[in-house]
Amino acid sequence: MNHISPKKNSNKLRLLMLFASLLISIIILALASSEILKGGSYCPAAVATPVTLTPKNQRIVEIRVDGTTVIDNQPFFPFGFYHVSWKSTAQERRSALRDIAAAGFNTIHASATNLDDYGEFLDEAERLGVYVLTEQNSIGLLNLINAFKQKLAVLGWSMADDVDNGKWSVDNLLKSYQQAKTTDPNHITYVSGYSNKIKQFANCSDVIARQSYPIKWRKLEELPATYSDILDARAAAAQFNRSTYANLQTYNWQSHSSKYDGSQAPPFQKVRNMTYQALLAGTKGILYYTYHHSSWHLPDHPDLWEGVKSLVPEIKAINSFVLNGDFQKIKAG
Repeated sequence: MNHISPKKNSNKLRLLMLFASLLISIIILALASSEILKGGSYCPAAVATPVTLTPKNQRIVEIRVDGTTVIDNQPFFPFGFYHVSWKSTAQERRSALRDIAAAGFNTIHASATNLDDYGEFLDEAERLGVYVLTEQNSIGLLNLINAFKQKLAVLGWSMADDVDNGKWSVDNLLKSYQQAKTTDPNHITYVSGYSNKIKQFANCSDVIARQSYPIKWRKLEELPATYSDILDARAAAAQFNRSTYANLQTYNWQSHSSKYDGSQAPPFQKVRNMTYQALLAGTKGILYYTYHHSSWHLPDHPDLWEGVKSLVPEIKAINSFVLNGDFQKIKAG
């Protein structure tokens, strides 16, 4: 008769439990992988983030759990302008940067047209104390990141404009996001969109920027749209601890298309109103569109330009509340 000791039984039981545990883990991983590969209309609920490395000569830009942007552990409220630079010279882009910095703004969204001169632009931005979100066209996102991720003026990388126009799928944007974060885990990614469809991309980028350009004909019903636009985007991003910036209108629709002939740029008081609507809706940054594009140059409209510049001290005055305050809505009847 063979006799099996209690010790041997115990060892077999441990082996069986270990095998069962490994089998369950493999099944769970397989199911999770199939869900990610399967895709769908929304980004997955969780995206793996690479381990953050900390080079001595690179700032670390992150998104706090409440959506606030943090630079080297200090909260930061991006406040600035787009500069659509595709048809501008390098000197024109740098001149705009100087104007924006001189007015007290701290952020610019700029276009990199080539790798040869863009480093000088980023160096100038650092000297002026302005952070930069960069978009690219034919350079290639990873080429752009690898070329300039050590620059101290870099806030992040603009992956997609009008991301909700039907040309981007969730899977494609998610792939770009993962590639960007693998290449540079120390800066944020940014996308911008103009409709509620942007919500499906809420977990595909660190920042979801919502465009609100409601002023075409100066009708009373145009103005209140900004609050709901930003509120909806903020609610979607907050589910994933992402951030929402507001892109607010400082241009005339007529500069984009002849179908808006007769439209007017928003007067400054309406821009100011949109600014506070966005703040009340929970935006974590404001980038006005635009300082410049091919058929619009904001300083050519001095009343609007001077008015928007006057917002800088207003925002500075409430900056600590915006970054660290406990926001509560009061029912005023």
